[in-house]
Amino acid sequence: MLSLADQAVASIANFATGVIVARGCTKEGFGLYMLGLTVILLVTDLQGSLIATPYMVYAPRLEGARRVEYTGSTLLHQLMLSLLTVVVLAVAAVGTMFGLGPRGLKPVMWALAGTVAIIMLREFARRICFARLEMRTALVLDTACAVLQLGSLALLARFGLPTTPRVFGVMGVVCGLVVALWLWWERQAFQPQLARAIEDLRRNWMVGKWVFGSGLLWTASTNIYPWLLASFHGTAAAGVFAACLGVVSASNPILLGVQNLVGPRVAHEYAAHGPAALRRLVLRISVALAVPVSLITVALMVWGDRLIGLLYGHRYAGNSTVVKLLALNLLVTALAFAYSRALFAVERADRDFVLNVATVVIMATAGAWLVRAWGPSGAALGLLLANAVTSMARAGLFLVLPVRVVERQQVHA
Repeated sequence: MLSLADQAVASIANFATGVIVARGCTKEGFGLYMLGLTVILLVTDLQGSLIATPYMVYAPRLEGARRVEYTGSTLLHQLMLSLLTVVVLAVAAVGTMFGLGPRGLKPVMWALAGTVAIIMLREFARRICFARLEMRTALVLDTACAVLQLGSLALLARFGLPTTPRVFGVMGVVCGLVVALWLWWERQAFQPQLARAIEDLRRNWMVGKWVFGSGLLWTASTNIYPWLLASFHGTAAAGVFAACLGVVSASNPILLGVQNLVGPRVAHEYAAHGPAALRRLVLRISVALAVPVSLITVALMVWGDRLIGLLYGHRYAGNSTVVKLLALNLLVTALAFAYSRALFAVERADRDFVLNVATVVIMATAGAWLVRAWGPSGAALGLLLANAVTSMARAGLFLVLPVRVVERQQVHA
């Protein structure tokens, strides 16, 4: 319940932020916000793959001082990755000064370069809490961020000032305040040592390289669609897609709350009870999710377009096909999530990586063609097609993985 409450707070904050931007900006401005948001999702998903997921897998196997040292190493890894991300975004921002990217992207990229490191640290704090099953702490963090962020954005909207760069600036300041307090409160949980951090980085890379590559491919294949829309049809089309995606994401408090618990729970189950128990748990999770997510999908398909007009404004209405396709995509990805995390837990992220290669191939071929031909509807259809194919393959792969192979992985670990 704490996990669900935490995700409800985080999702409501993200959802309300999108509504404020959509109502306060033009379609083009909302499209630019969506493009900036895909950059944030990309880097936070990558840090999750490279840092948080190995921590989730290995931390339950460590105790005492060794776990504290490992947590300190993880913090050093996060700081290095954040610095690298800032450099990359600064270079990209310079590129926009020479005409690269959609019109109006330059101030957004500079705003991201100045705030992304702090936003990444906030996500790092959340993931550490999830991996340690400290859901109460995660709830406090996300509640503080939500209250401060929405309060600040409401003031901007009150005076007609909610531009996309200012929104990202507010997010950075709020995350900075909350993360600083969390680091001080949890200071006894970190003992960073450079030599140990280098050793832990090598070990993380053994499992994390496949998780990182898989996360990179999956995130790119998912978040590239708004950029394709902006390239083929302009940033207004990306704004329409963002509104449709926002309505579908209204179900995220429940779904993501469960997912935040599933990843660590799967890792703990495998570490404590072995492969047979892991398989039973994954099947139970999939069955338990099937009914409520199906009901959410049907509701979105029936009333989704009305919700778009009600929440984002009538200029975004008339896109029921996009909402229906995205709702089906929600169902597909929800049912396959536990299988992906199970492959990570048994250290077979290389298999998940191969499946995400297929996702990128579908996006670059059929997906790009669909976007060019049908705009936001084509983007939603391409996303559904890629996820349906790879999700079925992912579930089948885990179910046919021999138990003896998983047991050898456990002994090796």
